[in-house]
Amino acid sequence: SGRGGARVRPEEALAAARERAAALGPAAEVEGLRIEPAEAASFEALMEWAAIEPDVTLMRSTRRGGAPITFLKRLLLRGLRQYHAELVAQQTRFNLNLLVHLAELEDRVRRLEERAPE
Repeated sequence: SGRGGARVRPEEALAAARERAAALGPAAEVEGLRIEPAEAASFEALMEWAAIEPDVTLMRSTRRGGAPITFLKRLLLRGLRQYHAELVAQQTRFNLNLLVHLAELEDRVRRLEERAPE
């Protein structure tokens, strides 16, 4: 719904939202809309997060009488163990290579910023 309870057509929704946001003022002045930058995680923490280690003990059913469902899930997981291991290995390799590439780019940017005249 739009202002005053009138319906806003989909093609007019973006313009209406921008109009209402403009009426509120800059985001810095609107309470609760300012987002503080998060602290950067250390390279060691990123390396730890990049390695995927699924916990199979978390696979369970929360339904009433879910024990048979949990048993079937774990049986299926055991049957597909080789497939899942390969998926996890590929994803971990990708994550680690991406992280190394990101670190190289950060180093390159730092070196270029140091060389750039003030």
